[in-house]
Amino acid sequence: MKQLALYLPCCYPNEDRFFEILDIMDLHKVDVLELGIPVTDPHMDGAVIKESHQQVLVQGFDRTYLNQILMKIKEKYTFKVVLMTYKEGVDNYDLFTIDSQLIDGILCVDQEITLEDYPMPIQLYNETMSDQLLEEQLKNNRVFAYCMSGAGKTGSFNQVPTNYIETIERIRKYSNLPIFVGFGIKDEQDVASVYYNGADGVIIGSFFVKMIASESLETVTSYLKSLKNVSL
Repeated sequence: MKQLALYLPCCYPNEDRFFEILDIMDLHKVDVLELGIPVTDPHMDGAVIKESHQQVLVQGFDRTYLNQILMKIKEKYTFKVVLMTYKEGVDNYDLFTIDSQLIDGILCVDQEITLEDYPMPIQLYNETMSDQLLEEQLKNNRVFAYCMSGAGKTGSFNQVPTNYIETIERIRKYSNLPIFVGFGIKDEQDVASVYYNGADGVIIGSFFVKMIASESLETVTSYLKSLKNVSL
């Protein structure tokens, strides 16, 4: 079964709207919530994600609040939760001490997390990596391997690059982990293409973040239904 993961900054655009979106995600059986942990300088992300981080930080965000949100998510929903952040987020919110019962993994885009740091690390892969580095990172990877469709910032692609196809093949030489592809994926046509090219799952970020800030809940519902129809 192919899987769908959606990126959403924690409590964006506000807590009430955030949980309304999670309700829809759970209803339509989204497989993974990639929960963005806000930082002041998300330098690998484009304008959409940067602005969302700033909005969350302005509203007020700390470790206690994060823990409360994670406990509420755990109580209410069935999808997996993985944290996505930067070293700044790891340090500011002491993420390595988060109860592993509350989350299913952590990905840090500018610092490799090892099994010594946390029991469920997730790593990023793209076409620029050597086989040696790719193999080494897979040894410290659980849950799924995050394969970038192409090297670049989130939200920077007008269409999905195809660089990931070869990267998937290289990952499979060293690991049986599910491979999720992200960056540039927007609609059901993109999802179908990425599945066809060998991915086990897709991750949609910037496009989804932009949608939930401007569109109705009905539009979000229709969008998720269309994506899950591809996943079947």
